[in-house]
Amino acid sequence: MMNKSITKKIARYEKQYKLIEKAIVDVIFVVDMETMTFSYISPSIEKIIGYGTNEMVRIPINDCVMPHSYRKAMEYLAEGYRKYRLGKNIKRTAQLELIHKDGSRFWVEITAKFFKGETDEIQLFGVMRNISSQRAIEQERNELLQRLEASLGQQKVLQAENEMLRGLLPICSGCKKIRDEDGKWWQVEEYVSMHSEADFSHTICPPCKKRIYPEID
Repeated sequence: MMNKSITKKIARYEKQYKLIEKAIVDVIFVVDMETMTFSYISPSIEKIIGYGTNEMVRIPINDCVMPHSYRKAMEYLAEGYRKYRLGKNIKRTAQLELIHKDGSRFWVEITAKFFKGETDEIQLFGVMRNISSQRAIEQERNELLQRLEASLGQQKVLQAENEMLRGLLPICSGCKKIRDEDGKWWQVEEYVSMHSEADFSHTICPPCKKRIYPEID
């Protein structure tokens, strides 16, 4: 069972601040580590996940958490429990993906730590906050940065190509081959393709067509 003194304090707090309860978006909860179910959860949970308090205390935690986040949460709990048994009770913070009552997914940030109840049972006390909006902004920012980096990379490539094409190239006045810095001669198409991302498609201009194929109008 949950520590009675904590229960009374929370109940007194909720009664005292009933007028501002609707403005409180964070969720306070206590998890029984033996049964892995909520032994207490504040009414604000319904604003976040859609389930009321009476529903949440009956629902297994893994039914409300995405599998990848549930595995992460279990790893955090195991590590935290081990440290707690060694006398190191450290608050841990994790971002987890939960499942709303309507089936949609959203992200929360949870900060929690262990404590002992009146009968020495170990429980987990924590605070949960919806951070879906923040994560959406962060994702949009990261995507923008990726597009910017790709654009800058392309700009550098184009700049290098322009510098190459603007430079003085030794070209044969007869066959029009280009000589590289190692003294090797290349066809114009080969040289440009090696030093840029340009590709060539061959066609024929009107004067050359008239000279080479005079029989074709």
